[in-house]
Amino acid sequence: MIFGKANRPVVMGRNGMVSSGHYLASLAGVKVLQEGGNAVDAALAASLALTVVTPETSGPGGDLFALVFMKKNGKVEALNASGPAPRRATVEFFRDQGMKKIPTDGALSIAVPGAVDGWTELHRKYGTFDLDRIAADAIAYARDGFPLYHRLARRIAEIGNSYPWIDRCYRKPLGDLRPGKMLAQKDLARTLEEIVKKGREGFYQGELGARMCQAIEKEGGLLSQEDLQGKQAEWLDPLATTYRDYQLFEQPPVSQGFVVLEMLNIIEGYALEKMAPAEVVHTMVEAKKLAFEDRVNHLEDPRFGDPHIGLLISKEHAQKRRGLISTSRAPRRHLAGAFGSDTTYLCTADREGNAVSLIQSIFAPFGSRIIAGDTGLLMNNRLCSFVLDSSKANALKPGKRPAHTLNSYMVFRNGEFFAVGGTPGNDDQPQSNVQILYSLLDLDMDPQAAIEAPRWSHMPGTPPRLELPEGLSLEEGFAPEVVAGLQQRGHKVKVVGRWSFGAAQVIVRDAVDGTWMGGADPRREGYAIGW
Repeated sequence: MIFGKANRPVVMGRNGMVSSGHYLASLAGVKVLQEGGNAVDAALAASLALTVVTPETSGPGGDLFALVFMKKNGKVEALNASGPAPRRATVEFFRDQGMKKIPTDGALSIAVPGAVDGWTELHRKYGTFDLDRIAADAIAYARDGFPLYHRLARRIAEIGNSYPWIDRCYRKPLGDLRPGKMLAQKDLARTLEEIVKKGREGFYQGELGARMCQAIEKEGGLLSQEDLQGKQAEWLDPLATTYRDYQLFEQPPVSQGFVVLEMLNIIEGYALEKMAPAEVVHTMVEAKKLAFEDRVNHLEDPRFGDPHIGLLISKEHAQKRRGLISTSRAPRRHLAGAFGSDTTYLCTADREGNAVSLIQSIFAPFGSRIIAGDTGLLMNNRLCSFVLDSSKANALKPGKRPAHTLNSYMVFRNGEFFAVGGTPGNDDQPQSNVQILYSLLDLDMDPQAAIEAPRWSHMPGTPPRLELPEGLSLEEGFAPEVVAGLQQRGHKVKVVGRWSFGAAQVIVRDAVDGTWMGGADPRREGYAIGW
């Protein structure tokens, strides 16, 4: 492993590691590890803490996905804890309201939340500590407050004053948005205490769920207590492929995890080590376009249709897609982008060699911008990711899960655990993940250097009638010849700020000594803590 120059050092530890989107969440997870908890206990502690200290990204009103590797089982398991559309949410309902698409905020954008079922299912299967201990730091952060930090202050300011729930629960209690002020969320603290005490039944079948639904229905939403009765969390087999000497695991549908594997399968066919940097970026961007085209055409809830994932992550399909790539030109492709940009990711590892990769979200910043009454629950706006065209793969249907951008990965080498990682960032998620994996697996970079390397982001163009071209944005730090080489190939290149895309966390295990090495992204407040 090549230890590169980075703004932060690689964090190392023999007993355990937590890397999350906020330092207080990482601290909560490490404290559990130090008291004897395992990687799942630590992941739950960090996950619950993130719902408090990054409330604009995630919470009990949202969803989560996890990959879990328990050494004694010797296998990777995938947990999908994402909720479906309410029973009254139909294409006809929205069309009857004169809508061509589902609103991006407000009560009509709310899907059934799955996160609470995900937490309780992780704890049921692999947790070793009581939930009240696991959630102790999260509840304390909510009840007593934590210091407002710059990014959260900026996010609250960006919302404006047109959302009364955000005003009541964030802006007015703070008075002003000066970083360092203490932000308490006492309603959320009481809700977390109730979840700890009564479990999933208290949330989905109990008085808490009833209050949540009553508040949403009062705002004109479709979510009802009947929608909460089903099981949201589901254990699944992960997707898997090989890349050079490594085996990679990703989330299955409804996650877009296959996009990462398809991109890797495509670029595996190139001798990247012999290519100029501009050609490497060009090849990755073109692979991304093709994989995203498959996402638009195929990704949906497998309970409602066949997304053909076995085909899409096959080496044969990658070979065919590779044949569509020109090394000298960047053809224009019109693809739909996804809405939503706020998510948070964490990974954990313990002294036994267990590891967890967990990503959670309420979709857009502050989700639907609706807090369900006095519950403190900031509700997701995940319903708006459906389309109202019944001929499309991701078409709205009652009880159907929407296609998710949420995904994360695990990597093995010669049958031994090698790395775990992920990032928030909507459509940037698979793009950033592939770039970091390239740095880890092809360039042999340490996790912190791989995270801090400058990234590119390709976003699709809009239909021709709007005459908006595709855009390839490069963070500052790419050499001028890379920018020039991409422009010569026809890419519409824009250079943006140094820390623009994603907010990755990565943990790598040294194959010789078993030392955990953690990295965290300076693009947000994330930190890795090991011991």
